[in-house]
Amino acid sequence: MTNNEDKKANGEKKQGFRLYAQFVLIGAALGAYYGVFYRNPERAVDFSPVVLLSLLSAVVVTIIQIWKKGYPAKEKLMIFLKSFGMFFLFLTMLEARPLFEQWGGKGLVIAFTTLVGATIGFIMGLKKKPVAGKATEIKK
Repeated sequence: MTNNEDKKANGEKKQGFRLYAQFVLIGAALGAYYGVFYRNPERAVDFSPVVLLSLLSAVVVTIIQIWKKGYPAKEKLMIFLKSFGMFFLFLTMLEARPLFEQWGGKGLVIAFTTLVGATIGFIMGLKKKPVAGKATEIKK
């Protein structure tokens, strides 16, 4: 492998790492926001709307993603399951905040929402593929 090829390979790896780090940090920041500015609504925790909203959102996202595309049934199911999982994880985080506040106070709420946000960001980052820079495209 020449130095030029080695640099290109390292550059693509760095770009991929930066992309994942960017999504993790964005997710963590959003999660921290939902923890820092959380106020207990003084109502009972109810996860049934979480499931229903996640199902509805996943159906809409799946329809949009597969519209006029010839995906096989297995791929459609995977798109639906991934979408449902992301919505369910996010909405569960929001609904579970009162439980974490009871267990450990505001600090635990912030830690929990930040961790879940970072996890969601990482998962979203896995869906994105690093794009080669213009300099790399010209050299090809």
